[in-house]
Amino acid sequence: MTETADPFGTSALRAAVLAAWRDSPTRLREDAATEADLVRAGYRDRLLTELAQNAADAAAKAGVSGRLVVRLVGRDLHIGNTGAPLDLSGVQALTALRASGKADVGTVGRFGVGFTAVLAVSEDVELRSTTGSLRFSRDLTRDALRHSDIRIPAADGGELAPPVLRLAWPVEATPAEGLDAEVVLRLRDDVDVETLLAGMREEAVDLLLELPPLHHIRIGGDEFLSSAEDMGDGLHEVYVDGPGSEQRTWWQYRASRARWLLPVRDGKPVAAAPDVLRAPTRSDEELSLPALLIADIPMQPDRRRLLPGARLAQLAEGYADFARALPPRDRLVLVPAPGFARSEADGLIREALIRELQTQPWLPVVATRRHTAPEGLTGALPHLDPIAREPYAGATTSTGEQAGEVAAPADALVGEPVDLFGSSTHVAIPTSTHVFTGLTEELAALLDDVVGPLAIPDLSGRAQAEAMNVLDVHRLGLARLAELSGGLERPPTWWQSLYSALELFVVDPLAAEELGALAVPLADGRLVTGPRTVVLDDQLEVAIPVHWARVVHPEAAHPLLARLGARSATAEDLLSDPGLRADLEDNPGEPDTADAILRLAAHADPATLPSWLGLLELPNTQGELVPADELLLPGAPLRDLLVSDAPFGTVDPDLVDRYGEDALRAVGVGWDFSVVVEADPTGPDHDLDEEAHWWSTLLDDPPELAAVRDLDLVDDAAWPEALRQLAATPRTRSLLGDADGYTAWWLRRHARVEGIPLGLLRHPADTEFAGLLPTFVDIDADAYRAVLANPDQITEDLGAALLDALADPATTLMPDVVSRTHARLAAAVAADRLDLTDLEPPDRVRALSGAVIDSGDAFVLDQPWFGLAVPSDRLVVGDVETASALATLLDLPLVSESVTAEVLGAGRRTTWAAEPLGVVLRQLFTLTEPEGELVLHDDLLVRLGGAIETTVSVPWWRIGSTVHVRAPRAPGA
Repeated sequence: MTETADPFGTSALRAAVLAAWRDSPTRLREDAATEADLVRAGYRDRLLTELAQNAADAAAKAGVSGRLVVRLVGRDLHIGNTGAPLDLSGVQALTALRASGKADVGTVGRFGVGFTAVLAVSEDVELRSTTGSLRFSRDLTRDALRHSDIRIPAADGGELAPPVLRLAWPVEATPAEGLDAEVVLRLRDDVDVETLLAGMREEAVDLLLELPPLHHIRIGGDEFLSSAEDMGDGLHEVYVDGPGSEQRTWWQYRASRARWLLPVRDGKPVAAAPDVLRAPTRSDEELSLPALLIADIPMQPDRRRLLPGARLAQLAEGYADFARALPPRDRLVLVPAPGFARSEADGLIREALIRELQTQPWLPVVATRRHTAPEGLTGALPHLDPIAREPYAGATTSTGEQAGEVAAPADALVGEPVDLFGSSTHVAIPTSTHVFTGLTEELAALLDDVVGPLAIPDLSGRAQAEAMNVLDVHRLGLARLAELSGGLERPPTWWQSLYSALELFVVDPLAAEELGALAVPLADGRLVTGPRTVVLDDQLEVAIPVHWARVVHPEAAHPLLARLGARSATAEDLLSDPGLRADLEDNPGEPDTADAILRLAAHADPATLPSWLGLLELPNTQGELVPADELLLPGAPLRDLLVSDAPFGTVDPDLVDRYGEDALRAVGVGWDFSVVVEADPTGPDHDLDEEAHWWSTLLDDPPELAAVRDLDLVDDAAWPEALRQLAATPRTRSLLGDADGYTAWWLRRHARVEGIPLGLLRHPADTEFAGLLPTFVDIDADAYRAVLANPDQITEDLGAALLDALADPATTLMPDVVSRTHARLAAAVAADRLDLTDLEPPDRVRALSGAVIDSGDAFVLDQPWFGLAVPSDRLVVGDVETASALATLLDLPLVSESVTAEVLGAGRRTTWAAEPLGVVLRQLFTLTEPEGELVLHDDLLVRLGGAIETTVSVPWWRIGSTVHVRAPRAPGA
């Protein structure tokens, strides 16, 4: 039988081990116990991991692409690989348990004991290599002990199980074709093959990530392939293709002491799930980092735990560079999320990573043309406070120097621009950076040189707030932004852009309150604090310096200011401001004030402006300053209506050319009649003719005074034309309709047409006093209806005029007109609207017949049935209810008191309800339910006595509650 070749001298190795066991009986027990401990603890579940590490080392040593093949042949598990084949040092390490044959520090394992992981599934192992093959077997070891007369120690439950991997035997078998080494494991009966292979498939992806020399793993029919693409700047995109179409992607960055792998989903990097430290393969040190960590760090022999004193902080070196290599919008994914550490190592590494991120320049910031701010430069930037400038200290420059050490040129950028993913990015140290939550591109462009390094908009959302807190980035709120705005020197259009950019952040009252100190540029060039202190005028298109009010510059005006408390003020509001009135009272001739007023007046509605604007002093044609309301425009039609000595001058024509007639008229310069307007007047202090007298006629103070002024200066001959002008101008025409207003009151008393006051003229459509008062004709009568004689408002003058007209025998009047006029006069007396002390009783009065009679022959009708018996040329008739007041006004007796009456004949007494005629009479005269008796007479005769003595036949008479009626006779009766 041919002897098996023994290229590695295993025979001598076996002899040495057996001799050691023979010479030291405890050595066998120790080796068995050590091997068993390694299998049960350190390498209990690391079969594929340990063999993959050996495969990766072999591939790296040979300089080839590593391939690992796992296949099952019956109950034999074959795990083969490409790369450097087995050598003598490897054999010695495998059989020594304590030594490693990997002298190259670049390899993964250094302890050789990892191969014991195979014993978790097999006690009969072959290691086949192109340089020679070995077999390890517990049964062969037990036979060798017996043949060498070495007693196998007893153990609990029986004989001690000897170690498997201390004795090796050469075999003739070779690796499968295409492989350089292959481990064949004859699986124990208790091993579930499907479960074992499923676990290997789950490990495959991790092993390809952890062991870069290993590129291909095949487990049964499933293949896993890894590949990588250089993305530049130290970043690689790593792909692992699994069975079918499955592909997983990571971005990998290699630092000095670690490799970092960041999962990529749909082209976007995402934080990794909680994981473990990999050194390079998985350990038991749990981590909660956003990226997978594959570290070069000392581990315990089983590579499950760190060695005490391991310098974990060194693993963070270069982590900020990893962040800087990512696209700007994705960099915050590397910031560890707040939370409890999963292990002591996790806590130490997290602290080191956060410290690295906080102190290195990598956070993308908005580009700015401002230079960095070294110490001592504070005074050069008065609009920025130290907090706003501090972020530039420590930012790197293009030469790699610290920005705070050497002053950079004026156009230096914050941080160093890095061109990644097709864009240029400026970076800064996070602890020296500001973030404004929700920052937009528009706002970023405005704030780039206001608050120092400012995190880009993509990193300023609410979703990034937690990461920014971890990095200790300065949070910039609306209140702080408002505070920083004070003192900025910017054009008005910049401020409008700022307000537009800030508008979307003002979503509730609290946000509005935070912007309470926001700076606002005024039309006069000042910059003031607080929108609540300013006013907006949306009508202005150009800036008009208004020193008496804080008017926002029109180019800076924005709706946000109104939301923040700015008052909306029109030109009318500004010209009605109490501050302006105070200025005019103190210094009415100030040229700047005059210029601002006249420019604003060009945009205002004259009808709404206060009359006190007339206090403004303007130059007349002689260059003298005169109040505006004492000036007329050149060619003003009002001048032709005034008396010759009216105190009006003419405004300087240059002002007309500069500001226009409308602006001058708006402030009181006359063209036609001017109007005095004041809200809530407190008394007759408006310099109007007889204003105090008019005020005394009012029951209450008026809510507003609006009156035509200077009516007393109209020439008597010019009144017809003056009245036409008043009716033709809308602002004065409206005042004519207020019967109780000053204008109508004054015109009623003093304006005359053909010498007759307007209050004694009647409207053409008013027939109440037809024949008594002359008609108002040839002028717009409808406009003056409230000024003309009003039958419902009998004044002393009107009452006197009516009494005179009634006593004039030259007028012919209808009885109805006479009666209605007497009734109106009597009603005014009864209501105390006429003061009888100012009215002399007339000597002659108008009787119902229309005749004018001596007052001594007249009686006032107070009981209407006397009108059936007393001659109408002796009766003065008005309204029965006010007959006493009429008698008092005319100083006449009542007819019922001067004439007595007696009904002749008894008649037939009945009741209203029992008599058919009574029912008819009630319906005919619409009588209410009469009281008393109804007496019917064939011929009703009444005998009169007293001032008139006669007997007359009447159809009706009443004495007390008894009514006497002449009954109708049937024909022929």
